[in-house]
Amino acid sequence: MGAAARDHEPAAVPATLAVLLGPVAFFMGIIVPAASMGKHVALGAVFGAVCVASGWRALAIARRGRRAVRVWAWIGIVLGGLGLVMLVWQLLVIVTGGAFPPPFWSPYAHR
Repeated sequence: MGAAARDHEPAAVPATLAVLLGPVAFFMGIIVPAASMGKHVALGAVFGAVCVASGWRALAIARRGRRAVRVWAWIGIVLGGLGLVMLVWQLLVIVTGGAFPPPFWSPYAHR
């Protein structure tokens, strides 16, 4: 009765979610379409945020040990974070009308 409740969630579940959503967020950060840009940005932001949050959750559960879970969680965090950064960069270019330097990875971003 006096023992603290432990978290019984397996650490591999959020790490797997982070790794699966990471490439999606990364891809959505690379490409910003001309049509339905609002939906694309909203979905990219959601995928990136869920990816990063899932990775942090996996790291919190895994703590020490479980090296593979920590590695996969960091891979998901990095991919999701890069996707978010690229998405914000392209949004800054679009919002400022080209005053912010266009991204180097997107040749058609020069509007």
